[in-house]
This record gives sequence, C-alpha cells and structure tokens, in this order.
Amino acid sequence: MIRLIIAFMILCSLGVSSISALGDFTADQYKKAAWMTTRFYGGQRSGIGPNWLIMEHTNPEYRTCFTNDKDGDYNLQGGWFDCGDHVTFGQTFFYSAYVLAKAYEAFPTGFHDLYHGNDYSDFKSSSNWDIGGGKPNGIPDILEELKYATDWIIRATPNGTTFYSQKGNGDYDHKQWVTAGKMSSLSTEEGGEPRPITKNPNDGSMAAFAAATLAVMSRVYKVCDSAYADTCLQHAKNAYTYAKSHKGQAVGAGGYYGTKPNPAADFVAAAAEMYGVTKDESYKSDVTANMGSLKDHYYTFCYANSDDIAYYAVATNLKDSTKMKELKTLFVDRYKNAGTGEAGLGTIGDGWGFLRYPANQAFIAALYAKANNTTDYDNFIYNQIDYILGSNDAKKSFVVGFQEGTVTSSPTLPHHRCVYLNDNNDMKTLNGIPARNKQFGYMVGFTKGSSSSFVEAVDKYTQTEGGIDYNAGLVGALGYILSKSVPADTTVMFNISAVCSQMATAPVKGITLARNGTQYVFSSQKGNKIASVKILSLSGKLVFSSVSNCGTVTWAHETSHSNVLSAVVKMQNGSCHSIKLVNVE
Repeated sequence: MIRLIIAFMILCSLGVSSISALGDFTADQYKKAAWMTTRFYGGQRSGIGPNWLIMEHTNPEYRTCFTNDKDGDYNLQGGWFDCGDHVTFGQTFFYSAYVLAKAYEAFPTGFHDLYHGNDYSDFKSSSNWDIGGGKPNGIPDILEELKYATDWIIRATPNGTTFYSQKGNGDYDHKQWVTAGKMSSLSTEEGGEPRPITKNPNDGSMAAFAAATLAVMSRVYKVCDSAYADTCLQHAKNAYTYAKSHKGQAVGAGGYYGTKPNPAADFVAAAAEMYGVTKDESYKSDVTANMGSLKDHYYTFCYANSDDIAYYAVATNLKDSTKMKELKTLFVDRYKNAGTGEAGLGTIGDGWGFLRYPANQAFIAALYAKANNTTDYDNFIYNQIDYILGSNDAKKSFVVGFQEGTVTSSPTLPHHRCVYLNDNNDMKTLNGIPARNKQFGYMVGFTKGSSSSFVEAVDKYTQTEGGIDYNAGLVGALGYILSKSVPADTTVMFNISAVCSQMATAPVKGITLARNGTQYVFSSQKGNKIASVKILSLSGKLVFSSVSNCGTVTWAHETSHSNVLSAVVKMQNGSCHSIKLVNVE
C-alpha cells in the first residue's frame, strides 16, 4: 500500500570552505568568483537599469544612461554594453546571453542567490558593495542578470520581420572617456543621444542566438514567472522566423567585429533549442535539413566560432549520440590536449583578449562532462579557471577585484569607463577604482605570454579590456565547478522559502493534502485561498506550476517523475509553505 508522508523542510545555508578535490581555491572562494563575475553584467546595463556601477554617481543625472534609445516612438532602451564602451553590439550580446542561459540550464545548482539582482537595493541599503552586502531574494543571481538581457531581446524581436541588432556607433563612442551617464548627455557625434539604431541587418546569426536564448529562458524561467516565460517563447518564434529568412548570412560591425565564418551553425542551434522547448516537428526538420552546415572550425569556441554549442544543442535536444561524439572528438578533446601552457593553461587562441579562449574551452568541456557524467575533463576545466583566478606563476588574478588565497594582486586599471566614476575625459588622470566598485568581476583579456608579462595600464586595451563575451564562458565554467563543490540549495530559491514563516516540523495549518490515485489535491481552509502551487524536483527543475484563485489545486503525478519532490504552496495572504512529498511503499 502506498502512503503519502508529508515532511516539512527546515532550510539553512551552510558555509563551505574546504579545498576542492581538484582546484586550488576553496569552495567559498570559487563562490565569490562566481558572484563577482556574474554581478559584472549588472555593470554593463544600458538604459534605466539600474547599472550598479553608476547608480550612486555624484551627479544624479548620470545615474541612468541611454534611456531614449528609440526607433521612432518604439522604445529600445536596455540591454548590455559590449565591453568598456557603451555600444550594444549584437555580435557579442546575443552570443553572451545564450552562453549564460545554457550555463544555468546545464548547471542550475552551480548558481547561487546572493543578492538582489533586479535593483541592487540590498547593496545600496547596506552601503557594502562586497559579497557580504548582498541578501538573497529568492531568484538565482544569474537569472536576474540574464533577464535584463532578455527584456531587451524581447524588445529587439517585435515580430518575425523586424529585428534590432545594434545601438550606438563605435566611432562616436570612442571619442570621450566618460561614464555612460555623462555620455548620454552629449551630442550624437560624441556618443550621446539620439543614438543610431541598426534595424533589420542581413544577418541570421544574431537573430538565431536571440531565438536560442529566449527559448532556453522560456524553460528555465517558468518557475519564476510563467507569463514571462511564455512571452520569451513567443519572441523566440519571432526571432527564429527572422533568422530562418536570413540563415547563412552574417554582417560585422564596422572595424569592431567581423563576419562569422559559419553563421549557419547558429541557425541549427536555434532550431534545436526551439524543438527542445516546443517539440514541434517543423523545428526538428530544420535541424535535420541544415545539420550538414555544422563543421570543425579548427580554432576555439567564441562569438565568431560557435559550432561547438550547436553540436551540443543538437546532441542534447534531439538526443543525437553521433553529434555528442563529434563534439568530443572535434572540440573537447582538442581543447584538453592543448592544455600545455603555464599551469596547464590552454594554448589555442590569438593574442588580443586571449584569456576568453581557455575560459570558453573550459565551459564547452564542462557542458560535455555534465551531459556524459564524466570527470575526465575536470582537471583541464579547473586548470583554466584557476589560472584566470590567480593560480599561476605570478600569483596574479585577471579578474578585477578577485584576490583570494595566495593571490597577490588583481587588475586595478582595467580599460573600462564606468568603473572609475570619472568624467574628466582623460584616462591619464585616473587614480584607481572607487571602493564601492573595486570588486567589479571584470575578466581582463590579457595576451599570450607568461603571467608575469601582464601590463597594468588603462590604455593597454589589448591586455586590460574585457567584455560580456569574455566573462560568459568563465561564469559558465564556474557554475560547473560550484555545482560539484558547493551546490546551491534550489529549494530556498524562487521566492519559495525565504519568507515562509510557517515552516515547522508540525503539519501546516490551513492546508490539507490528499492523494487520489495519481492525483495530489492541495486544499485551503478557513477562507485563505491558494495563490499558486509549484512542484520541483530535488535538482530544482520545475515539474508543475499552477496559478490559482480558488481553494484547491490538483496535480496529476506522472510515473516519469522522481519519487521525491518538493511542493511549494503560496497563499493569497502572503504565507508560503515548502513541503517534501515522498512516496513510500
């Protein structure tokens, strides 16, 4: 006879400071690195924001930036800046958003909730911009940072025939060394408003990554906001329609980004993601019809060479073992075998912004390792991330503000405008980063060479500049490491437990739970109606979600589900209850 046992969960946060089995840093130090490199994206926010770097600018007029980006009357404010400049370049923007979305999807327990990523009000209230100044708010930080990007992708994809890919002009932007808030007040020719907007480019790559990002977001964000997830899927379809009409085409961005060698691969990735979400056979047919475009780029994963992630998307969404084997042979094994540099650093990649390449290679290896439940690549993954964090001959971190363990220094003069809060238009007058911004989390690119050859100077942009695409692979690989060393407790996220004052070992008052065959029936008592019920697997994956305005919610249990699940019941009076459901023979 099957009985239903209801056990109420007492949730707590455990500090972990043991040395990782493979890595050179403690679990807490990796966690801090992930916090910094994720929050970095909040310092790249264009528009109303808030952008945490400038939200306390001494001039209140400069605390927001580029709020008037428009196409006629159509609002296009938002999105991320590309690097230390203030232009939104689609070549790196859509790619970076997709990488972060895939990272969260693959390693959900690798991403913690440590701060209010929607508005940074916790840091502002505490006047402490270190990790200790943040407070959990129920949503993994990476999803809040990513949502700021997908909010703009939704704006950029209003229908299947309209697509916006760029805001601003690189030549105009480079004329002034000032914060984004200050630049917004300047003339168009000096990088200010109104800014030129790029509409309907002859490019299928960027739209494909926009579709892929929104498709993944529609899956992972359901537990936070099902209506927003549905909006993401609708605009994913818009972006996909545009990408399909321009597949195989790519444009660069003047002298800043060149055309992609194989943009058709991005369309395959988008088709695979759309099929994974919708199970619509037409998307699967598009994958099959265009799979021949996937090939070995003979280089390394980056915004310009992204066949790797297309192989992975096809392999995982279509359960294609052949493509998984090819991912291993063509890319993952090559990356691992090229890890012959200083401290095991990968050696594939060109000079400018070199460190993005080993970070990206670690991310691709992590995706493969997780999908195939193997640890064969863990040593390689740790070597890349450890080198970047400071486990190198010079004991130098290449992440602004990260200086943990035996690391003796981190960059203090990155090539980035907003971080200094300085509007003198002269980088030579910079005296360092203000205390509130010191832990920026910006990975500088460096160049090939020994760690001791790093040149610390604002104007040495080939060494001290970073970008949203530089950080993306690093954040993803850190997510993999944390999922193994100090996994996040997903049952305390998504606003489901931090405010649950009625948690106890005794039965919850006001809710009854009955089982009728394969159905669970949640019922409220005493007139307090149920607002919503969510069912989560132990890994945090959403199994069922229902918004209610009545006294009962029914969930039909499927045999494919785990026999241990968490039910989260929120009431209209604001209380919520986290309940573990266990089927016992």
